[in-house]
Amino acid sequence: MRPVELHCWHFMAYPYLPADFDEKHESGWVTVPNELWDRERTDGLYQEYIDQLVYGEELGFDGLVLNEHHQNIYGLMPSPNIIAAALTQRTSVAKIVVLGNLLPLHLNPLRVAEEYAMIDSITAGRLIAGFAVGGGPEAYNYQVSSPQSRSRFWEAVDLILRSWTENGPFEHEGRHYPLRYVNIWPRPRQVPHPPVWIPGALSVETIHEVAKRGFDFFLSSRTHGSATRMARDRFASVLAEYGDRYQPFRFGVLISVYVAETDEQAREEAREGVWYFLKYCLKGHLRRTGRTLTFGPGVPSQSVRSWENYLKNSEPGAEMLGDAESWEELDSKASIIVGSPDTVRRKLWDLIEQGQIGRFLIQFHFGNMEPALARKSMKLFAEHVAPALRKDSAELFAQQFPELEDPAVASAAE
Repeated sequence: MRPVELHCWHFMAYPYLPADFDEKHESGWVTVPNELWDRERTDGLYQEYIDQLVYGEELGFDGLVLNEHHQNIYGLMPSPNIIAAALTQRTSVAKIVVLGNLLPLHLNPLRVAEEYAMIDSITAGRLIAGFAVGGGPEAYNYQVSSPQSRSRFWEAVDLILRSWTENGPFEHEGRHYPLRYVNIWPRPRQVPHPPVWIPGALSVETIHEVAKRGFDFFLSSRTHGSATRMARDRFASVLAEYGDRYQPFRFGVLISVYVAETDEQAREEAREGVWYFLKYCLKGHLRRTGRTLTFGPGVPSQSVRSWENYLKNSEPGAEMLGDAESWEELDSKASIIVGSPDTVRRKLWDLIEQGQIGRFLIQFHFGNMEPALARKSMKLFAEHVAPALRKDSAELFAQQFPELEDPAVASAAE
């Protein structure tokens, strides 16, 4: 029986903003002035964040998740591959999940293919290869042509897969990347290639392209509940169009968690970090206040078709995650779960049971949260939440998806 996978995701936020940031600055993205970077206080910051991820392996998490962002306070990883390289020297068991490199921002996708192959080789096959188009901020930062981003992205993905699986040198006659010699050294350790995970939220096209290629899909939405089930149902329906059947390990979600001994203590301990994250890190992204550079038709994550689908199924101007003003409002978003081990276990189990979700990518550190609190939450989760989730999910999945007991099917799902 295969249990739910529990991965530890770290966004590496900038934790030293001044108290008057919200009043003086319009956004935490793109236009946030880099004079706010404190050279002295940030000495050791990356080391601490890496240490927290290493601690995740010590606690038994299945994977350690990184991602790419640029010119913002939300996530200080313009190159997640550098952090992944550091983790190769500090870990030995957990998967290293780069979710993912933003391919339209890279001049030549073979550079990504080579770096991923290096990480996979160094770790003897522990890489999960994630690829993403990127959101609105990245398009602004890098002056990426939005109308071309999606076609550039999928050509890059297909080229990388060819470079990993076909013997070179060979010629690639692509629209965006015409290359005379494709012949990467090294090749990845995993055969035929590392697992490929693709995140998405609002794009109808992404789900179709993921299903067509046999990849796994991750919902990067910051709101769960009925929206999560809707995305799961849509992905299952599209998989069926391509002759494939949904099972829990084809689908995962980003979720945020803080655990303490009681619900009251959890809220008290998490308060500063969570609200710093909501009000500062999401300003101009998932918060209406501030200049929004992340949403609308034409940005890389939004085709016209996807924008029309959003308008049809959503309420423009509705409150976003960063607009929450109370714990009750935050609870209604079902994105950040704060509570005792029993509360957290119950809410995650509801998502597993109702959404048939096989992978959770969990954020434990928020904004300016003290490292000791993040580690405490991780430990309580690993010791008092994870065991029950793994046991109960393995039993549930064995009942609902007996084909996963077939070794051949289980191997293909990994």
